[in-house]
Amino acid sequence: MTILDIVVGIFIFVTGVCIGSFLNVVILRALSNESIIFPPSKCPKCQTPLKWWHNIPILSFIFLKGKCAFCNEKISIQYPIVELLTGYLYLIAFLKFGYTFNTLFTVAFLSLFIVISTTDIKEHVAFNIHSYILAILGIVYNFFNIGTLYQGHIWIFNTSLIASVLGLLLGACLIGIYMGIGYLLLKTMIIGPGDIFIAGALGACFGWKYILFILAGAVAIQVLAFLPIFFRKLIKKKDFITIIEFVIFTIFAIINYFIHNIPFILALTVSGLLLCKRIIDTLPENLVELNAALLNGEAEEQDLEQNELFHLPFGPALCCASLLFIFLH
Repeated sequence: MTILDIVVGIFIFVTGVCIGSFLNVVILRALSNESIIFPPSKCPKCQTPLKWWHNIPILSFIFLKGKCAFCNEKISIQYPIVELLTGYLYLIAFLKFGYTFNTLFTVAFLSLFIVISTTDIKEHVAFNIHSYILAILGIVYNFFNIGTLYQGHIWIFNTSLIASVLGLLLGACLIGIYMGIGYLLLKTMIIGPGDIFIAGALGACFGWKYILFILAGAVAIQVLAFLPIFFRKLIKKKDFITIIEFVIFTIFAIINYFIHNIPFILALTVSGLLLCKRIIDTLPENLVELNAALLNGEAEEQDLEQNELFHLPFGPALCCASLLFIFLH
């Protein structure tokens, strides 16, 4: 790495931090249904317009000790986290792709991943406009064959543009089917309609072949996020039988990873079916009534726990899986 690379890397990191500050505005203004241009930056609590020195990324948060300079209200930790994360991801993108168009498109993708994930985490809302922009960028990216994911293939479906369009359709359709199956089994929306648009946009970015890996990775990430909440619920209910069955299933899964024979495969299958039965038995008797209670504001603490368990936002998992694919592929 040359001196020039180090200087450019620092510049890209600082630029990413500054853009992260703008992404915070995009996130909050989208949730409040306000323009990202007007009015100028203001305290969300007291609505007082901020001075320019209140908007310096990261530094203002530190100097103000995480509080508004006017009303002393706490400033959300989201601001410095998003700023630092954006700068870090921009720098990693530069280190991986260098002085290429890949870097420009990657930082654009990463910016939209951050916006989509944050709105979904904060309010369980995914705005379709963000997915539309991501899809357009993905199609342009593949139209000019910038990513070169499909170069060297003769079969028409492996040309970048066709693969991008097919990826858009496949990603949206698979998540739509996943949502439908979840509703049939649990009588509740386990993911939101906005996730269909996110998956379609990711398919446009990565093509029909790679969107399958991303969707599989997103499901795995979602399961990992689900497990701590699920185990906390089991421990609170003192349901140690389900925990033991999960441990047995995990042991057989690890054994099967190293040893492939019929007895262990059968043991894994049986333990998996028993675990599924136990999990189904722990489901609330009527998720439709649970959702109605939540909508009417009549939910009790147990209802809120069930809602937390079955309504984890899926958009962040899709974006995290895409992030891993970009940097590990």
